[in-house]
Amino acid sequence: MLDRLICHQGLAIFFAALFLLELGGCSSGDTASAQGGTSPLRLDPIRPEERSHLLQEIGVSSLEELPRIALDVEVDDTLSLVRVREEMRIRNSEDRPWNEVVLRLFANAMTNPPPLRLLSGRCLETSCRVEAQSPSVIVFRPSAPLRPRTSLRIAIELEGQVPEIAEERLSLMAQGLESLALIEGGSSQRAGDYGLFARGGGILSLASFYAVPARRRQGRWETDDGGTMGDLSTDALHHVEARFSIPSQATLVATGIEEAPSSISASRKEVRVVATAIREFAALISPSFSSESCTTQGVRVRSFFLPAHREAGTSIAQAACRSLALFSQRFGPYPYTELDVVEAPLVGGAGGVEFSGLVTVATMFYRDGLDLPFGGVGALLGSMLGGSQGNSSGFASMIASMREFVTAHEVAHQWWHGLVGSDSRRHPWIDEALAQYSAILYVEEFYGPARAREEAERQVAMSYRLMRLQGHPDAPVDRPISAFRNPIAYAGIVYGKAPFFYRAIRETIGDQAFFRALLRYASSHRFREASPRAVVDAFVAEAPSQAQAIRRLARRWLEESHGDEDLGPSDPLLLIRNMMPPEMGAIFDDPMFSSLFNQFVQQFLSPSPRSSPSLPLPSLDPSLLNGEAMEALGRLLGGQASSHSNNQNNRRPSPTSPSQPSQPSPKRIPWTSHPR
Repeated sequence: MLDRLICHQGLAIFFAALFLLELGGCSSGDTASAQGGTSPLRLDPIRPEERSHLLQEIGVSSLEELPRIALDVEVDDTLSLVRVREEMRIRNSEDRPWNEVVLRLFANAMTNPPPLRLLSGRCLETSCRVEAQSPSVIVFRPSAPLRPRTSLRIAIELEGQVPEIAEERLSLMAQGLESLALIEGGSSQRAGDYGLFARGGGILSLASFYAVPARRRQGRWETDDGGTMGDLSTDALHHVEARFSIPSQATLVATGIEEAPSSISASRKEVRVVATAIREFAALISPSFSSESCTTQGVRVRSFFLPAHREAGTSIAQAACRSLALFSQRFGPYPYTELDVVEAPLVGGAGGVEFSGLVTVATMFYRDGLDLPFGGVGALLGSMLGGSQGNSSGFASMIASMREFVTAHEVAHQWWHGLVGSDSRRHPWIDEALAQYSAILYVEEFYGPARAREEAERQVAMSYRLMRLQGHPDAPVDRPISAFRNPIAYAGIVYGKAPFFYRAIRETIGDQAFFRALLRYASSHRFREASPRAVVDAFVAEAPSQAQAIRRLARRWLEESHGDEDLGPSDPLLLIRNMMPPEMGAIFDDPMFSSLFNQFVQQFLSPSPRSSPSLPLPSLDPSLLNGEAMEALGRLLGGQASSHSNNQNNRRPSPTSPSQPSQPSPKRIPWTSHPR
C-alpha cells in the first residue's frame, strides 16, 4: 500500500541531513444491479470505457461478489476526534462453510497505543458473537456457519482520538534526523507509525481507519502480520460508500469521487463519497487546502496542498499528469475517472503513500529549505552565511528531483499493486521494485538517459549501498517481509537492489520485448492478484528465444545474492557526494574537509553500537576550509562568501562544470488552478 520506511526518498533526506547535522551541532451515474445490498452499486468512479469489461477483468459474475462497505464518519471541529459507524456485506466465495469472519483494523496494528476503540459490533440479519481478539483483530462468529456463495452483513462502531504530529517533525531536516535515528537504532529498531491515521500541519489523514476483511490463505484467516514493516493491508478488492460529517470550512479529498457537499448546520457539512473496485480507501481533510488540476488520458488529476506550498503543489500536479500519461501508454489504461495527489503529514521515513485513485506526498517535500538547527555551530554558520536555512538553488533542485521521483513512484503504484494486485506481505518486491523502476522510466522519458542513470543511483541504488556500508549482508530479493531483520535491510534489498532486475532484463531482451511484456503483465492481471513469477513469465512470453537467459537472471536477482557484483562497490564518500547538490563539489575536494568528513562517515557507518556521532567542533571551524570550498559552502547555504575565506582563492566553479548534470526542460501538460 505504501512506502513506509526509509526507502529512496527517506534515505536521500538522511544524506542531506548527515552533513548538515554535523556542521550544525546537532452525482448519480451508471449502476449495477444490487444482489442483497441496500442500494444499487454505482459505477461512475470507473471510466466509461472500462465498465463493460470490468466483471471479466475482476473474474466475477457480479460486482456484488466483492465486499461492500458503508462508512458514516464524523470528524469534530478540531479534526482530532473521529467516530466511525461501519456496515459491511462479505460473501463466502469458497467451497466450504465459514465458522467465523475476521476483520482487521490496521491503524491499531501500526500505532502504539492503538488510537481506535471498538464501541460495538453485531450481525445485522442473524445472531452472532463478536470478540475483539486484539486491538487490530475483530472476530464475528454467526450462530450458523456461513454457507458457500452466501453473505453476512455485519456492523461495528469505532471511536478514536487522532494522534497529533508536531509541526517541527514535518520538515526535511527533522525527517532526515529521524531517518538517522532509525539507522542508529541498529537491528533491534522496528518500523513504527508513519502518520497514516494522524493530524499535523493543519491536515488530517484518515487511512487504515476502517475495518476490512483479513487475508485468507489456504482456507484460514490470517491475523499475524509478521511485523509492521512494509504494507499492512488486505490487498483485496472491495467497494466503499462513505458519508463524512466535517467542519463547513474544511475540504475533503478521498479515494473515489466526492459529491457536492450539503449543509448540515451553520458550522457543519456532509460530503458523500463513492469508490468502486478499490484495494484501499483513504481521506484527507484540511480547512486550508488549495488545488491545481489537469486532465490527461481522459482522467482528471488533482493536486491538493497548503497555500504556502503552491509552487511545490503545482510541480507535483505536473509530474502526476506526466506520469499518468506515460504509464497509461506503457502499461495500459488507468481505470478510474480521477487521480488525487495530496500533501500529507507523513513521518518516520515515509515519503509517499499510495491508495486506489489517491496518493499522498509528505509535507517535507513541499518545502524547499532544510530548516537548519541554529544552535552551536549551526548559529555560527547561519550568522556567517547570511542566516540561511539551507534554501540554496542546489538544495532546492535536489529536493525538487526527490519530490518528482516520489510522485512518479506513487503514481506507478496505481498499476503495480493498485491495478495488478500482489501479495505485499510475502512478496513485497513485486510492486515496490516495479514502481521504483517505473519512476526511473519516467525520468528517462522526460529528462533523458543520462539523468535517469543519475537518479537511479541517487534515488534507488543508494538504499542498497547504505545497507552494505552499515554492515548488513546482501540477500535474495524475493522474501517475505518477516524475513528482513530491520528497515535498513528491507529498504536496501526491496527498494535499492530489486529494481535493477528490470534493468538487467531490459538489457537482455531489448526495449520492444521489455515494454510489450510489461503491457502483457498489466493487461493479464488487471484487478486480479499476480503470482510471484507472473512478471517473469510475461518476459519469457514476449522473448521466448531468451527464455533461459531470463530465468537465469530471475534466479540471480530474486533468489541469490550478487548485489555487490551487479551494482558495484559502495564507496562512502562518493555515495554521499552523489547525494549532494553539484555546488557541494568544491567542499568535498578540500583535503581538510574530506579528511574530517571521512572520519565522521566511517564512525557513523560502523555497525557496532555507539553514541551519537560527532567530531570535535574546533576541527569544523569553517576558516580551515580553503576559499573555493568556503565559497561552495556559502552557495550551499544560500549566503555569500564568508569574510573568513581567503579572497584570492575565492573562485566560483564555471557554470558549465561537468559536475552539474544536464537537465532538459520536461514536456509540459497544461493545468488549471482551483484555490480553496
